Amino acid sequence: MTDNTTPSAGRRPRWIDTTVSLQTLVGSVIGGAVALTIAYYGVIGRVSALEQKDGEHERHFSRVEADMRQQREETNQQVRAISTDVKEQLNGVSNDVKEIRRYLMDNAAGARPDMRRWSK
Repeated sequence: MTDNTTPSAGRRPRWIDTTVSLQTLVGSVIGGAVALTIAYYGVIGRVSALEQKDGEHERHFSRVEADMRQQREETNQQVRAISTDVKEQLNGVSNDVKEIRRYLMDNAAGARPDMRRWSK
């Protein structure tokens, strides 16, 4: 019988042992599975954190958009109120100008009876 550890005639000795141990193979497979499982749950955790942050950003921007719409509506109401006030003031000034014109026309030299004879 020949011993497998001694080089047989015609075979060169190997520098690297290429035989695979079943124990090493099973350990590597289990270690790889554990590493993949840990990596998978790590990715799941990161994805859920990103989804939560995305939800927070959506709510924040929804509030910002609602605030912008409300501010725009309030600004429009203020502009309408200002334009209404300006119109009222212009009507008051117009009425004042009409009264002044009427007063001046009534007190013109040709309209007053005592001054009419002097102006002729």
